[in-house]
Parts: sequence; C-alpha cells; structure tokens
Amino acid sequence: MAGVGLDTKIYPSDRYDQVTFSPDQGGAASSSMPDYRKYQQERFYDVQTSLTLEEARYSEMRKKIPGLGRIPKDRFHEQDPDSEFQKRKKEHITFVKQHFRQIECSKFVPKPNQTSVKKIRDLKCHCGEVLSEHAGLSNTQPMNSVQRDIVEAYLIPDSKLRSIINRETLFKAPPNNIPVIPWSKEEAFRENICTTFGKISFVNNDNQLGGSKPAKYVRLSHKDSVDKCLELMEKHWKIMEPKPPSLCISVIGGAKSFKLDNKMRETFNTGLIKAAKTTNAWLITTGSNVGVMKAVGNAVSEGQSFLWDNDRITHTLRLIGIGPWGYVKDRKMLESDGNGRFPVHFQTSNVIIHGKPVPLNPNHTHFVFVDDGVRNTYTGASEFRAQFEQKVSKPTEAGGLGIPVVLVILEGGTDAIHDAMVTLAHKIPVVVCSGTGRAADILAYAYSHTRSNKGELKPKHEEKLKEKIFDAYGERWKEKDIEENLEKHLRNVKKCMEHRDLINIFPMNKHEDLDIAILTALLNSKAGEASDKIRQNQLKLALTWDRDDIAQEEIFREDVLWPSGSLDDVLMEAILEERVEFVALILQQNVVMKEFLTTERLQTLYEMSLARTDSIHLRKLMDRTIHTRTFTYDNLARLMESLMDKYDHNIEEDNVDDTNGVKFIPVKKKGQRQFKWPYKQLMIWSILMLRQKLAKFAWQMGSEPVTSAVAASRIYGSMAEHIHRNESALKERIIEYKDEFEHLAKSVLDECHVKHQEKAMMLAERKSPTWSSMTSLQIAASAVNRAFLSSVACKNSIDNNWNRGIQVKPIKVLVTVFFPFLLFSPFLEVNTMGEKTAKTSQKILTFYTAPITKFTHYSILYMFFVALFTYYLLVDYQFYCITCIEIVCMVWIITFIVDELYTLLTFPSPTFHGKIRDWYGILKTVDMLNLLLALVVFIIKVACKETYAYEAKVILSMNCIIFYLRIMKLYTPNNSLGPKLVMIKMMFEELCMFLLLVVVFLFAYGVASQSLLYRQREASCTWDILIILKDIVFYPYWELYGELEFDESTATNHTCIRKASQLNPERSRVVELAKCKKDYWLVYILCAGYLLMGNVLLFNLLIAIFNNIYKKVEQRSNEIWKFQMYFLTMEFDNKTALVPPLSIIPHLYLCFKWLARKTCCKKKSMGVQFTQRHLEFLQLFEKEEMANYLRRIKSEHRDSTESKLQKRVEELFKLVEEELTADHGGSSLNQTLSATQTVKMARETTLESCPLEPSGWPRTEAVLDYAKNLEEKEEQKTKGEAKEDVVDEDQVKKEKKKKHKKDKKKKKQQEEEKIINLDQQNNAKPESEAWKDMASLASNLSPRLTKSPIRGGPDSTPKNLFLQRHQTTQINLSDDSFDSDDVQPQVPDSSNILSMPRRTGSNIQASDSDSDMPRRLRSKKSLLRVESSTEDERRSKKRIFNRRRSRQLSESD
Repeated sequence: MAGVGLDTKIYPSDRYDQVTFSPDQGGAASSSMPDYRKYQQERFYDVQTSLTLEEARYSEMRKKIPGLGRIPKDRFHEQDPDSEFQKRKKEHITFVKQHFRQIECSKFVPKPNQTSVKKIRDLKCHCGEVLSEHAGLSNTQPMNSVQRDIVEAYLIPDSKLRSIINRETLFKAPPNNIPVIPWSKEEAFRENICTTFGKISFVNNDNQLGGSKPAKYVRLSHKDSVDKCLELMEKHWKIMEPKPPSLCISVIGGAKSFKLDNKMRETFNTGLIKAAKTTNAWLITTGSNVGVMKAVGNAVSEGQSFLWDNDRITHTLRLIGIGPWGYVKDRKMLESDGNGRFPVHFQTSNVIIHGKPVPLNPNHTHFVFVDDGVRNTYTGASEFRAQFEQKVSKPTEAGGLGIPVVLVILEGGTDAIHDAMVTLAHKIPVVVCSGTGRAADILAYAYSHTRSNKGELKPKHEEKLKEKIFDAYGERWKEKDIEENLEKHLRNVKKCMEHRDLINIFPMNKHEDLDIAILTALLNSKAGEASDKIRQNQLKLALTWDRDDIAQEEIFREDVLWPSGSLDDVLMEAILEERVEFVALILQQNVVMKEFLTTERLQTLYEMSLARTDSIHLRKLMDRTIHTRTFTYDNLARLMESLMDKYDHNIEEDNVDDTNGVKFIPVKKKGQRQFKWPYKQLMIWSILMLRQKLAKFAWQMGSEPVTSAVAASRIYGSMAEHIHRNESALKERIIEYKDEFEHLAKSVLDECHVKHQEKAMMLAERKSPTWSSMTSLQIAASAVNRAFLSSVACKNSIDNNWNRGIQVKPIKVLVTVFFPFLLFSPFLEVNTMGEKTAKTSQKILTFYTAPITKFTHYSILYMFFVALFTYYLLVDYQFYCITCIEIVCMVWIITFIVDELYTLLTFPSPTFHGKIRDWYGILKTVDMLNLLLALVVFIIKVACKETYAYEAKVILSMNCIIFYLRIMKLYTPNNSLGPKLVMIKMMFEELCMFLLLVVVFLFAYGVASQSLLYRQREASCTWDILIILKDIVFYPYWELYGELEFDESTATNHTCIRKASQLNPERSRVVELAKCKKDYWLVYILCAGYLLMGNVLLFNLLIAIFNNIYKKVEQRSNEIWKFQMYFLTMEFDNKTALVPPLSIIPHLYLCFKWLARKTCCKKKSMGVQFTQRHLEFLQLFEKEEMANYLRRIKSEHRDSTESKLQKRVEELFKLVEEELTADHGGSSLNQTLSATQTVKMARETTLESCPLEPSGWPRTEAVLDYAKNLEEKEEQKTKGEAKEDVVDEDQVKKEKKKKHKKDKKKKKQQEEEKIINLDQQNNAKPESEAWKDMASLASNLSPRLTKSPIRGGPDSTPKNLFLQRHQTTQINLSDDSFDSDDVQPQVPDSSNILSMPRRTGSNIQASDSDSDMPRRLRSKKSLLRVESSTEDERRSKKRIFNRRRSRQLSESD
C-alpha cells in the first residue's frame, strides 16, 4: 500500500486476507486455530508486509532451504507490534479527526411545490437530499422501532409533518397539503467529526493501460482551513515527493454538454500532459467523470506512469479533484465508521443524468470533497478551490507554497466566466482555449476587441458579444430574465478584460503547443514586475520547459541587468538537468565558469548527482573501482586514475606577493578555491553522469579540443570495461559515446592537418598540461582508439618518430647498416633539425639512434641468434659438458631479458599497471616466460649435467619454437604482413573455442566405438588407463583428417583371439576373449555420422568463422597497422642504440647513472618541449580549427538535401496553413471564433472527408497531398466557369488536346470581357446597386451560395437580435464593414476546409472579407477591385495574379 496517504507500501487486496502463514515456513494452515495461533499469523503477516520488495523476493528461495522460513526470525522477533506503517496510519486518522469536519442536515423539511414526486420517500429536503437518503435515515445498520421513532422525532420535529412522513407512509403518495415549515441552514446544519477519508480503488478501471493505483480522498467542510488541507496532502499523502511541483494547472470548462473532436482532443491531451510532466505539475479539476474533468482524466490516463523506489510507488502525474461532496454519485459508499476506509472499492459510471449527482473520474489521484451541507446541487466547492489555488500561488514569505498557478478554460458555462473573473482578480494568469465554444469563445472574442485593461468595447462589439452570450446560454433563460442575465454576464466579461494582460488566447484549431501557451501566460503575468526574484522564477519556469528561445526573448533582454551571483542557482539546475542551451545562454550573461565552478560547488554537484536515480551506473562504477560511494576529492582522484591512469585536479594555488620581501597569501573562503580548467571538471562530471550533450558543450568551451576529446573517449572506454555484461544496453550506449568523441578528435585533427601539417603533428605529440602531461597518442593508445591513431596527422607523427630525421627509403637504411662508410657520402640524407647544416657527427648519431636503425640492427642480430641457437640444438648440443656456443646463447638470452625489462620500464605509459596493460600483452608474457625457462634449463644443466640433459634438450626445443615464432614480430613494419598477425591471433582465439565443440563429438564417437569394439577393457594400472584414453582420442582425431586406418582401429584382433582360445579353463577363456578387440557393424555407421558432423559441418563452420575474421581485419587493416606501428615505434624509441647482446653495455651505464641521480647528482631542472607561449599558440590554432570544423558541419547540414527538403516543406506548410485559415473563415481570430458556436459539429463533418490525421492539424504530408488532390478536383469541376482557375501547364500538355486548349482560351476571354463590362457599369452605378450586382455575380459564380439579401441594401430589414436569432441565416454587412478593425463576418462555413464542396442545402454567408470566400470567388473579387483605367493594365494585373497563384500551387505540388 502506498500508505494511508503515504506512498510507502503496496496495500494488499482483500484476496490476501484469508492467507495464513506458519511460524517457520509461512505456509498455509487451518483457519480454525486458537487465538494465539491467529495472533501469530497476524504478526507474521504484518512482518512480511513490512518487508521491502527486494527482501520479499528471497522469501521463496528461503522457503526451499531447510531450516529457513520465508521471514528471517530476527526480523520477526525485533519487529515492533506497532509497525511504522501502522504508526503512520494512526497519525493520519488522528490528524483528519482533529482538523476536518463534515456537515449534515439534522432537520428534514420538504421543499414546497414537489408535485412530480410520487412517493413520500422521494421527497426532497431543503438541503437537497431525498428522505430515503437523508442523514440519520440512510444508516445501513438495522434499527428497531424504538430507535426509529427516536430518529424520526429528531429529524422531523414538527408533529404535523411527522404524522405525514413516517416509516409507515414511505411508499405512499404525498398529500397535496404538506404543511410549510420554516427551515434555515443555521438551525438545520450540524458539524461532525470527519469520518469520510481513506483510499478509493475503482473496480471498473482495470482496462487502463499501465495499471492503476488507489486514489486518496478526504471530506472536509467548506469552512475548514486550507492550510490544514495542504498539510494533510504534504505530510500524510506525501504529494510533494519525490519532487515538489513547479506549476499548478487548474482546468475548468463545460460539463455535461462539453465535447471535443479528435483533433482538439489530441492537441489538448498532448499539450496538457507535456506541460504537466515537464514541470511535475499538479492538475486540478472538480473530479467528476463528465465534460472537461473527464477529458483531463483521459489525458492523464494516457500519460500516467509511476516512479518506483524499492517498494514505494508514486504517481508522476498528480490529478487533484476538488469538488462538492453533495454532488458525488454513490457518495454513501465512501463513508466509514470513523477510522477511514483503506481502501473502499468504488464503481464509477459513464451514465450522466441531468440534474443528478455525477460519478467520480477514476483517473484522479487525489480527491478533496468540500461539504457545505447541500446535497444534489453543485455548490460549495468553488470558493474552497479558489482559496486553495490562492494559497498555492502565494509566495512562501506570505505563507503560501510559492507554486505558480494558471487557469485553463475549455468551453464552459457562466460559472467558468465567473471563475475566470475571480481568478484574474487574484493576479492568476488564464489560458483561454478558443474554438472550444461557449465561455472560451466569448472571452476570446472580448479579448480580441479590447485594446487595453479598461475592459471597454465598442458598441457594435458589445452587441456582438451579447449575441454570442445569448447564443451560448439564452436557450434556458426565461424571456423576462434575458436582458438582466445578458448585462450580468457582459459585466463579468468586462471585469475579466480589466486584466487583459493576464489572459492568453490559445486557438485550438491552429496550434498544437498548449504547453507553450501555458508558459507564455506565466511569463506574461509577471512581465510588468522587475524584481530579480520574479525574473529568476520566470527563468526557472523557462528552464523547466526547456525553452531557451523564450528565455532569450522575454527574460534575457538587453535592458535587464543581472546582479553578480544571481544566476548561479539557475545555472546549477541547468547543469543538473542537462539544459545545454540554457547553460550557454546564462554564460553569455557575463557569468564566468571559473568563478562559478569552485571546489565547493563541484562537490555539491557530485553529491546531488549521486542522490539522483539516474546515477545508479556511477554508484556501481565507484563500488567496482574504489569500493565506496562517498564523494571526496581523494575518491574522485582514485576513480579517475583507475579510468585513465593519471589525473590531477588542477586546483589553482594561492597567489603570493613578495615584491616587498613579505609574502602575502590572500584569504579565501573555505571551498572557494578555483580550478585552472573548470570546463575539464565539467566535462568529467558530464561523462561520469553520461550527459553526452553537456560533455560535448564543455569540450567545445574548454581548452585543447583534440586531447580533451581523446581523453573523453578514454574515460568512456574504461567505464565500458567495468560495466557488467548483463547491462548490454548501457554498455552499447557508453561505447557509442566513446566512438563519437573519437570521431570528433580525429575530425578536428584532420581539420588542423589540412590547415598546417606540422602544427597538427605538434598537437598529437604535445604533452598536455590539462591532462597530466599525457600526449594525445598516449591516451589514444591506452583507449585503443585505432581510428584516431590512423589519422593523417598521427600517421605522420608516428612515421616521423620512426625515421627520426632519416629522409630515405628503408632499403637505403639496410644498405647503410651493412656498409657504414656510406654515412660519409650523400647516399643517406638526414634532417638538419634546426641546424644550418648537418655535421657528420650529427648524421652518425642521428642514424644510429633512429628507431628504424635500431629495428634493423635488432632484426639482423636476432636472425643470427636464431641461426646460432638452431646450430646449437642440432649439432653442438652436448650431454656431458657445456660448449662455448651454448654459453654464448645463454648470455644472449640474458641480454634479451634485460632489454625487455628496460623497455617495459621506459614505455610511455604513466603507471606501471598501464605499461603492463598497453605493451606487455599475452605475446610479450609468453616471450618473457620462454626466455626465463631457457635460462632456468641452462642453470639446471650446468648444475646436474648429464642427469637431466635429455629433458633439457626437450625444453630447449620448445624454446626454439617460440624463438622462431618471434620472427613474426619483425613483419610488423610491413603494412601487408602486420595486420595478418592480428588476423592469426583472432583466428587462434576462435580455434580454441572451436576445439570445445570438436571435443564433444570426438569423445562421443570415441567412447561409443571403443565400447562396441571391446566387450571389456582392463584398467589395472595408470598405463592401461592412458592406453584407453589414447584409443578414445587418437583414432577419432586423426580420422577427422582422413586417416581412417580401419584395419588398425576397427579390425578384429585375431592374434588376441587365438591366444585366448588356447586357454583351457572355460572361464579364463571367456574372460580373455572379452578383452580382445572384435569388429562390429555399428562402428562403421557411427564413424560415418562422426565424419559427416566433423568434416562437413564443423570444418565448414570453422572456415566461415575464419572468413568473417579475414573480412573484418581486411576492412580495418590500415587502422590496425598504424596501431601496431605506434607500439613498435615507442618500443624501439626507448631502446638503447646498441641492441642485444651489445645492449648490456649501455644498460650498465644507465644503471649507474640512475643510482647517481638518486644519491648525489640530482638533476636540478626538467626540460620541456613547449613553453607556455608555444602552448598558447597551439591551443589558439586548435580552437580555431575546431570552430571551423563545427561551422563546416553545420553548413553541410544546412545545405544537405534533407535539410533543404525540410525547409521547403515548412514553407509549403505555412502556405497551406494560410489557405486553410482563409477558407475556414478568414485570417482573423474574430472570424474563426464567430464560426465556432453556430456550426458546432462542422469539424467532425469535415474530418470525415478530409484526411487530416487526428494526432495533429494539419500534418505536412497529409495536407500537401490533400491540397493537391482538391485542387485537381476543383479544376475539373469548375473548368470553363471562371478564367481565374489555375491549371498546371505540364498536366495540360499531357491531358488536354490542342483543340480543347483553344476552346478554353476563348471561354476565358469571353469571361474577362463580362467582368470588365460589369466593372465599368458598377463604376457608374450607386453603391446600393453595385452591391446588388456584386451579390448576383457571387451567386452566379458559385451556385452553392445562398441568395439571401445583404444588409446595407435598400431591401434589408432588421431582425430581433436574440429571440429570433435561430430563425435566420442571413449575413448582415454594416455600412462600415470595410473597417479593418470591425470586420466581423457571421458564421462562415467552418466545414469548407481546403475549399471542399459544401453539402447540398447548406447556407453560405457572404462577407466583404476575401478570406470568407472560396479561392475562386476571392480571385474574381480581386479582379473587381482593380481600378486600372485601361484594359492593358487590367490584363497585366490579372496575369500577375495568375502567375503568382500558379507558382504557389506548382511549388506545393
């Protein structure tokens, strides 16, 4: 259970109530048991319920282990009889009883004039409750006659009334002369202790996607404190956990007559849920299952999810219903005996009866029922809800919660207008969803015609507004109350318009971003206030919504000055939530990252991150690497060293001023020390938290982009190694991030190489001060970034280091090694390395210290060593003495060992562990063990001489194999043979795994065949067992290669049988015969199956595996070869100029030199490759090329075909949307609103024939295709009718014949002449006659238009504005209808979207606005307005119009 208002435990359902548990196993037991056993069962059940989900998981495992029960015994004995859960439940019950009251009517007095009631039991009291359900009489507990009399005497105090209304007359018809008895709320209503609270489990809500959870509820009086209600929700319902809300959205609107079409419903659901989830908002409705409340509940149902923390469950969306208690259907079920109901099983309904209580919506998570004593009437909750919202919106300093509140209005009755007025009076912003009807459209119309906060309207707009109010609500008004009600509601609307700056109109038919409208409303509500705190709250709202564009336009204005440190909290939150655009935006406001990200703030950042649920991977990583989850800077250093071998915090040291001889250390606050490179720390935090977007931002803003990208790739790679294999999705995600940074490093370095090759090589070789003096090549090699090492700059750097100034081909180096005198000739060219000319001594030293020369010497001498060792094994090996060649070989081996150790210690990895990992791999380990084994064998042979001489030779033969295999290392510099070594290594690994498969078939066949060939085998000693194993493995193994040898492996052993047959005792003969091999037919069948599986299946599988490896290596051969060359170069770069066996001389010298440095001759200073000036120069060059690369990528993306297509689609989308808006009733908002109420179901009719997808309006593809199809249909239908019909020229060439073209052209000319003549006539006629001609022209051009008279002409007659409104569909155009501010066309045909053909019989209302007519009529009317004096000018303008229209349609096609 989530607790009694506590989200802590899952409450067990009733089906568990009868489960019994034994003390030891927790199993079932008999229901008939003593009280003690029953108490034990309850105790065990309570203890098991208190277990967490993780602990309960092991109960089934514990049950299967002897001696263990489901529950640990220590938990049972230590369990407090009053568990924590029970304590919280008692506290909750006590709190509700102390602070909340419920109101009941204590005096039943029937209302007068209840003539329609047929039975006395159905009479209604003044409180609104019927007699059978009235308080005191609806008790479910049975009562005797005495108790009944007492209750009746109390509820019906008047004796005359009691003689009519009693238990005997309940089912009789009420008399006509029921006495009238005075009744007042003060006398009748009584306040009692609240007994209605607990949890509601909706039994008919199982079909909800994602499951459901019981809703918490409480009943309270309308006079109870709002503060106590919030305290109940916060402390006992835990509604603030796990995260407090950033917004409160209150939704009001229509109830029983409310309806949304598919498109509006999708727009509303998507926007509302996005806003609620983004801000963790509270949603507030009345909680009923009708109208807007049901729509909000359905929206929440679609987006609802749960947060899981062990056994705790909380809703992500909190939907609070604050409604009247007396208007809840089946409310009696929610009442309890005083201790609440946990839970009550409640069945809701979709049946709504007018004038009756409504059921509860099952998708609400919390209910607050406000009781004012009145029943079956919607009263009492509005005032409490308003107080609740005001308390929530008040700042914390004023005793509120400081949570912004916004009111959303959809449709709605007169109460919605009143609620909006009250809400606006308390400075709470309102979002009006126009297009939904009634109250929403009325407020939107008033908003569009009110220009200031005075709420003033022009007279004609007031009349129009009254008309809309009457149209929405006047049907139920009495004729005598019409004017009074109109004035009342008009006055309320004007009061709303007095706070016009707090109102935001959201057209439901046009937009899809309701969440942005809510955010805009919140920002606009405080736009006039200029305090820093308000701006910070606005910025936090924009941050929560992740709308940096709104923040930049509305908040970070140029006229706003932000005090120092005022943006630190927002910046911290933006970093935590990975709002990169906001981080960049805040940093543009003169916020310095070096001053912001101090040591104290970074520690806070890590601590807050480790407490979040999205840092589980980091906590696991810390457990696996440093075995702690506590953050300290020492632990961070240990963690980073385990990930990338070397790490420094780079904290700036305190400045020291000793100019006057006195040292001064400036005092800094604790924790305010700054980092030298703060973006490095931010990038490391982002990488550890897997915030890739923020990590890339920190990489862009930080120093040394190439090295930083390689370091990021290294950290990601190390993290992936520590991820458990079961977390494959997380590992793939980390590897994807690693590859992305590796690609960035390679791309930026390539960009630098294009600009300047030498500087790009310097960047690869530079020892980075930011990353602990490690080079990019070092970090990339440790991270196995083959792609980066294969880049052009890295390749050149490796080649340059490999040749070390020698500028000739390798063949010349080999010739010079054999003929050293060539060094004194121009045969060998050497780089001067900054000198004017290369001296001979410099040339000699350069040649012999170059890695390529060392490798050549090493290769030649190693081949000589292998030849000498071969000769020693084959010819010179002596069993009884030690030869000179043997001594030479052993000394040579010793020099090999010393050289390997020296190379290991000097390899460029920052730690010893890194040296072993990066350079000393498996092959090096085998090589070293081989050398040590050869040396040990030599020592044993010297000590024991002939005793183990033969065994020593066997081991030395194995050593010879390894020595020969070491020759393959000499193939590494070859770009063709080098990758083949990797290929062989990978194939060998797969071969070892393949042998595991072969062994299964081999033993299966070997054991079966031997058991058939021999009836009995003798295993008296170890030798016999070895022979049996040899027969099982030897023959089947060689049979895989085709060596069947059936005569030897499966043939009968006649010699054995003959000898056994000669034995005399019968028993001995039988025993010996059983030990002889005898042929058996089944062996051949088994052999055929074995060879089929082995030779055909397994070997072809192995070939396929090898082929796959070959393809993989061949595709990446260049990367693999360069990766090998880096390690080979580093190895021989650190070797001495003399190679084994001569290397022992420089090794002895270096050993003495190291001892001297450690004792007496310490080195005073360390030289550096680049000074600070050089580093700054390289960094500037590197940053510039990174910027150029990012600009080029952005430009390529912008110029890509896909981007251009998307841009073009957006342009076409806007064009089609404008046409849609125009056809729907004009481009103005007023015209859209005027069409909403009269043509109420027009959108549904439209959607049946218009293929607009319900998820949005309009979808790009659907609108473009549909517009194109409708244009083609319109063209075919109106062909020859109007000359302005636009026809695609390409389609005309394909579909029309030349003759048809001439006829059509002739028709157009005739049509044009008619229009010109008519225009000339209109110029000479009075205005009234011109209007008539225009109307007749419109009716002729479009037969679908009605021929109703037009107001403004002489025949027009005024209509009754209100009572006769529904009897006319005429269009009234006032004389001043041409005023752009006053254009108010009535009821355009909203179903005519995209110029769809109207249904027959529908009336089309004319308007002076071009946007009210179809496109053909607008085209003709535009021609009528041409006032050119000559026919050429008219034709010229007409052609321009047609050309523009053709271009629009051709582009849309």
